[in-house]
Amino acid sequence: MNKKHIYTIGYTLFQKGSSIDIENMFNILKRYNVNFLVDVRSVPFSKQYPQCNADNMKIVGKSLGIQYMNMPEIGAKANNQQDVFSKASDIFFENEFVSIFPIAKSYRPEKTELHADDEIIDFRKFRHDEYFVRGLKRIEDAYNKDFTLCLMCSEKKPMDCHRYFLISKALEQRFGDWLEVKHIIKQSDDEIGYILNTELDKQLEKFVCEEKNVLSMMFKNEILKNYFGETEQEKLNDFCDRYWNLLHGWKRFNHNNNENYD
Repeated sequence: MNKKHIYTIGYTLFQKGSSIDIENMFNILKRYNVNFLVDVRSVPFSKQYPQCNADNMKIVGKSLGIQYMNMPEIGAKANNQQDVFSKASDIFFENEFVSIFPIAKSYRPEKTELHADDEIIDFRKFRHDEYFVRGLKRIEDAYNKDFTLCLMCSEKKPMDCHRYFLISKALEQRFGDWLEVKHIIKQSDDEIGYILNTELDKQLEKFVCEEKNVLSMMFKNEILKNYFGETEQEKLNDFCDRYWNLLHGWKRFNHNNNENYD
């Protein structure tokens, strides 16, 4: 069975100086036969790049033949009433061999240190949240009508964005028998191409195990026995996923401003 494709993109991939080349981005989408751009920012505005605000995106998209809409249901923001929060220590199982808290504020989206007792968004819960699932159903409905979608956020590297870890993993878990996610990126030769979720999973493993050295190879078996999966690789994937969650999950607090939750 030939699978349908859904794409993701980060508009900073098209940064030129202090602005974003929006027209170039839309032309790249046309190359991949995308006819609907879905903005997955919880708040579809940017102080730094006002040309990426929702109203302007809609105008440019219309002029170039691609429809635009914002879908906040699958954004990275959650309100305090949603049952999608967990203590950091319950997301990532600290033990005698691994001690990572506090997480440095430079790694965190709200730029504050993360301690073991802090509550943050638990992406495993988030993928099953009723509001979020409603957004996934809208995507399914769009493909039933023969649209080809691209999900847009701000980060040019998909591994740094919830469109990879939260949305694309949920899409392939639910619709993977007929839908494949392709993340549009700039390749090593500076040409535009795409990368699949499986390749991003490998990049995440390298980041956690080699660059951050979170997993001690000396105690690997003892550490991974607490994580979920039938095989060592599945347990390692679970370990890496949970660490990514610590770096990107927003803390539980009141959002009373128009901050951009890219």
